[in-house]
Amino acid sequence: MDKITEQIQLQDTGDFTKYVHTGENAYEGSEVLDEAVREYIKNVLCEGEWTYTKKSGEYTNDNPVYQLKKDGQKTDIIIYLEKRSKNEWTIADVSGLSCEGKTYEIIVPENSEVTVDGNKLGSEYVTETKDAEVLSNVAKHINMPKTTTYHIENVYKEHEIKATGPVYNSELELISSTDNVYEFGFEANGKLIEEQESRIKEITEIYGKYVVNYESFAKLSPYILPGSYAYSYLSRISRTNIWLEVSREPAFSDMKVYNYQSYTKDCFSCEVSFDLQVSYNSGSFKDYPTHMEYIFVKRSGKWYIADMVMLK
Repeated sequence: MDKITEQIQLQDTGDFTKYVHTGENAYEGSEVLDEAVREYIKNVLCEGEWTYTKKSGEYTNDNPVYQLKKDGQKTDIIIYLEKRSKNEWTIADVSGLSCEGKTYEIIVPENSEVTVDGNKLGSEYVTETKDAEVLSNVAKHINMPKTTTYHIENVYKEHEIKATGPVYNSELELISSTDNVYEFGFEANGKLIEEQESRIKEITEIYGKYVVNYESFAKLSPYILPGSYAYSYLSRISRTNIWLEVSREPAFSDMKVYNYQSYTKDCFSCEVSFDLQVSYNSGSFKDYPTHMEYIFVKRSGKWYIADMVMLK
């Protein structure tokens, strides 16, 4: 064992790579996996002062078992020796060396094409297909689009992940990449954006005036889908904002329409942000920074708001 710990101190640790446990079904090829194992051994064994102690409850004279210590502290690395000749012992096995790769989850619209470093992922990586949660409030008005989750285990290096959407065959935007979960949004259609942006701004100005009691619900309602969550929600505002007394027409600044996502050819969403400046009869003035999301549904060739969410 003195020779073994001396070998570790000299950073001659190549013999230990064969004892490193790696995750099964590694996504990587052997070259990447071997490099990951070598790097792991280098990081684990090539720092600190290494000693050893007999493994309590396992050590016998015929089958010596030792526990490695790093800087005086016991580690999980256990070395099992076997007798090669009368005066020579050699390593039979080593436990406690585990080089586990990362697990990636990739969430995309159903029927999207997902590539990792240009290689298309097959159906064998699919673990789940479910309704798009963001559209739960409009489910009764549309053929519900779905999202598909791909699961890749034991990834040992960084990869370029891309996705292409199923509706317009356009590259999807990565909207979240937290804790190795990569979520791609639905597609954005340039023609739709060009056609709808000015109308969405017009609707938003009517909405802003309505919520401060400067405009009636009758002016806003033609843009809202009857029987929808948005219709129910927005119609109730008129019962709560009657006490507001605005001295002049509210003003809008910094209005932006962005993050368009086309879920189907009859449903899309977008985000809108703006500042609403309101002067009250009391003489007070307030600025209301606003961030919201619309979900539009098409009926008889026309787009209507079916859901609306206030965002932070």
